Amino acid sequence: MTHALVAVTSPPRYSARMWKAFPKFAVLVVALVLAPWLAAAERKSVPPTAPRLALVIGNANYANLGRLANPGQDAQLMAEKLGQLGFEVTEKQDRGLKEMSDDVEQFARKVRERGKDTVALLYYAGHGLESDGVNYLLPVSADIRRRSDIAPQSLSVKRIADRLASAGNGLNILILDACRDNPFPESVAPRGVTGLVPMGAVLGVFIASATGSGKTAFDGDDGHSPYARALAEAIALPGEKLEDIFKTVRRQVRFATGDLQIPWESTSLELDFYFVPPAPPPSPAAQLLAAAKETSNAALFDLLLERFPDSPEAAEARDAVAKLRAAEPKETPAAAASSAALVLARAKSLKTPEAYELVASLFPGTPEAEQARAAASRLREAIVLDSAGPTYEGRELVTHIQEQLIRLACMPSEGSGSFDAPTVTGLRHASLLTDERYLWYRPTMAALRALKKIDAADGCGRQKMAEAPRCLHVNNEDFCR
Repeated sequence: MTHALVAVTSPPRYSARMWKAFPKFAVLVVALVLAPWLAAAERKSVPPTAPRLALVIGNANYANLGRLANPGQDAQLMAEKLGQLGFEVTEKQDRGLKEMSDDVEQFARKVRERGKDTVALLYYAGHGLESDGVNYLLPVSADIRRRSDIAPQSLSVKRIADRLASAGNGLNILILDACRDNPFPESVAPRGVTGLVPMGAVLGVFIASATGSGKTAFDGDDGHSPYARALAEAIALPGEKLEDIFKTVRRQVRFATGDLQIPWESTSLELDFYFVPPAPPPSPAAQLLAAAKETSNAALFDLLLERFPDSPEAAEARDAVAKLRAAEPKETPAAAASSAALVLARAKSLKTPEAYELVASLFPGTPEAEQARAAASRLREAIVLDSAGPTYEGRELVTHIQEQLIRLACMPSEGSGSFDAPTVTGLRHASLLTDERYLWYRPTMAALRALKKIDAADGCGRQKMAEAPRCLHVNNEDFCR
């Protein structure tokens, strides 16, 4: 991922003891220093209304390389899923070299015609091959007998990426579910030499491959490849960024294949993209309506009608307050005066900065507004501080790591505080649950940060772990179970 450089220094690192010793005003100082640093790192998102185009190719019936079972069905699955997500899909099956070249050319031309905001996605399922550091996709007409046959009879992935990049739009996604097996002569691709090699970034293109060099992308035994099945499920997740979706896919494929297939991505995108955009935050009128309905307080309905008379929520508020007044005695001034307290109580239950800021904006000058402003400020400071975080060392670091391993069910429910065999084994197992790399045989902050990001539902209890060896030999020392 390419990020803009920001002319500020990285946030300072402190030990846990120094962190706790900070005076209270330091919290505000750190928040003020880090807030611009974090804001500068924010990226723009692709508008949900941007045009979406997809080209899906499935090559299964090879004339000279044998038939693959699932690429055609994988292409159909992806075409269906992408169509449900608003893509205008062009699906092609069993394409020869000229047909594939024409498909890519016509697709790139169509993308350019739709404009610079267009999101373009090309999914390919079928045979792929790497030769001399160059990745190729194989048409069904390919007859590869020697290495010199590969380039003239195949379509270069780099050429496809460059053609998409030249279409003038800001976001292109190239997904390669290739390298299903190795049907080639030994002189072309020796046994065990499979997979596509990671590529250099192409500006504006996100490239994803089902497996890396030396690995086979399994064709699957249930009608779909593990990669296609995981991808079809992941792109339907709401509020997930493109990069996070492929992290999920990688994790699922690793689990499904026992680490025999590990997908990779190459990206130079500068925009965030969501297949299913996150739900927008509730408007102040929507929050106030929710508070009024939860408490059945007529004063809150009145406040909504006063502050947001033209909002979509106003009509529902008018009906609700009319029914309340018809069914109950006339409201007392004391009841009306409690409106701020009711909205504040709701903010305390939600514990979000937005809920507290609603109180401050609706009831300026009241004690509740002052309390809400302070609470919102504390929450936002906590968000900033979470990104800086203290640094632990020694036994304290080991204790925190063990707490996370216990949370993830990767070690017994009691930690010794020492870096013992159960902790090493737990870290080794937990390393399979995350895409972040860390040394599992040593206590590090990288390991702790990675463990904290794993949801407990995705912990070690989710899968049946392979039996670990009785002893792990690390740095001339045996850790035995």
